[in-house]
Amino acid sequence: MSQRSLEFLVTCSLLLAACGDDGGVATGSASGTGVTSASGTVTATTTATTTATATAGTESTSGNSGTESTGTGPTTGDPTTGTTAPVDTTGPDTTGTTSNPSTTTLDTTTTTTGDDTTTTSTSLATTDGTTGDCAAVSETATNKKQPADIIFAIDNSGSMDMEIASVQANMNQFSAKIINSGIDVRVIVISDNSICVGAPLGSGNCPADSKPPTYTRINQGVGSNNALQLILSTYPQYKDLLRPDAATHVVVVTDDDSDLGANAFDTQFKALEPGMTDYKMHAICGAKGPSDVLWCIQNAVCCAFTADAGDVYLDLIANTGGKWGDLCLQNFTPVFDELSTQVIENATLACEWNIPEPMGEPIDFDKVNVEFDDGTPETFGKVPSPAECANVSDGWYYDDEQNPTKIFVCPQTCAKIQGVPDAKINIEFGCETIIAQ
Repeated sequence: MSQRSLEFLVTCSLLLAACGDDGGVATGSASGTGVTSASGTVTATTTATTTATATAGTESTSGNSGTESTGTGPTTGDPTTGTTAPVDTTGPDTTGTTSNPSTTTLDTTTTTTGDDTTTTSTSLATTDGTTGDCAAVSETATNKKQPADIIFAIDNSGSMDMEIASVQANMNQFSAKIINSGIDVRVIVISDNSICVGAPLGSGNCPADSKPPTYTRINQGVGSNNALQLILSTYPQYKDLLRPDAATHVVVVTDDDSDLGANAFDTQFKALEPGMTDYKMHAICGAKGPSDVLWCIQNAVCCAFTADAGDVYLDLIANTGGKWGDLCLQNFTPVFDELSTQVIENATLACEWNIPEPMGEPIDFDKVNVEFDDGTPETFGKVPSPAECANVSDGWYYDDEQNPTKIFVCPQTCAKIQGVPDAKINIEFGCETIIAQ
């Protein structure tokens, strides 16, 4: 048997009814998918179509004489041309003609739905009415920068008037630099009415200076030693502003130290929600204080407005890779410049995707899957909520189970995606959703 004949027989065996005992008809077609570049150009691969046709043989017998006539059936063929070569066989001792035609069609259609987004719809159908549909939307993760949520706790005790004025003067420039880099930023400030941020970040209507979601002030007085405790206790007031896929930054501005230890805060803050696990702590505080007598003698002016060294904040900065701003400078512009630069440089790939409509068809949200493709495709399982992320190795979830508009991946899954800049996320429709185990 020739190699080409063998290939055709293997092909037939995979086409279900196309090569049954009694023969049949099978038709297969496939179109190559297109690839959309960042500029929006669609490049399509060539299209190949193959057709193979098999016709059942006819057999007859003469009962009185016992004579048999020889029937023919498809045994070899060329899958690239669709031709078949007859081979003589000896028919069984039966009378009649057998025919069992069946048609199997595989169609693939590719369209461009937007920048860097390609929709591929594949349909497998047979004449008996059985169908299976899966459409995949692929989006390159590098198309969008990770958003940033920045939580400030600003000490507004009586000794902090100069520092508050400096923070207030730099807040707009700080946020504008981040926004202009393409990062979607949200700034949350925990402090009393002694701080008021003007337009464009704030409303400028002091003391009601909030302008959510970009800027929100939690009207809460912050003492010399309780900034970390208040970041934890006011969480219910700002939790709805935080985004699961955002980079989280915490900034404390104080001339004192914290009553809550570094390890205690770290544990409690990370427990608030999964997205907090990779937060960064920053602080504008003193590195030394009045207890260091020699330093105070050499730096009398700075010692005069430093109540204590911010040792707890310095420990958290070291543990999380944040930035320290020297309280002694009093001009915080360089500090805010460094902080905004780190926010920008640390912005990685976004871990959320809008849910598109596959080929304009309604979506069955119980038949959606998320595939991570770094060369070896892997399908992530779904979890019912962000809280369940802690119980699985990888997973994803909807922003709203009742009315989904976005897909988010769990923090650990996000870290995996961000570690492979060239990877793609394929959002697949039409197949039963795989549940994370």
